[in-house]
Amino acid sequence: MIVRTSACLVLAGVLLGASASTAAGQSCAGARLDVADWALVRSADIPGFTLRLPRAFTRDSTIPASAALPASRTAWWRDATRGRLGLIRSVHDSSSHAELASAGGRSGYLRCEERVGSAVAVIVHYDAVAPGNQNGPFIVRARIRWPDGEELDIRGDAPDRDHLAQLLTAVRTIRRAGA
Repeated sequence: MIVRTSACLVLAGVLLGASASTAAGQSCAGARLDVADWALVRSADIPGFTLRLPRAFTRDSTIPASAALPASRTAWWRDATRGRLGLIRSVHDSSSHAELASAGGRSGYLRCEERVGSAVAVIVHYDAVAPGNQNGPFIVRARIRWPDGEELDIRGDAPDRDHLAQLLTAVRTIRRAGA
């Protein structure tokens, strides 16, 4: 009887721990690409931040209308395959950044949390087209928050799984000067 009660308590503890870690966001799985040959890029539009991108990506001065947020500074990069990554610096009020997409019927939806330097990133990605298409295109959204409250919103479009892995890796390389 004592063994059965102890086993039940242990099982309940494990289940509570699992549900608490899921609520906080699961760890980001996926390819960890070697970024040694990637370019270290920065933008005068968003000073103080760097990231690594494959050399095929170049600065893109056109800002998608859907990405324009009031009082936000932006920097965008793209490659020839329509892969695109943008950084949007949020000011310190909640109206300046877009909410991360919810699962709401999206195919291939994944939301995870990961430490990025001294910050915490919440990363979301999902299929951009009809359910069941495993080859793309994909949407990437992330929010990186530093301990002092500064935030970056990241938006990306990947035409295929290879570019999706590149964008997710690029998000993990974002650093803030002095942080």
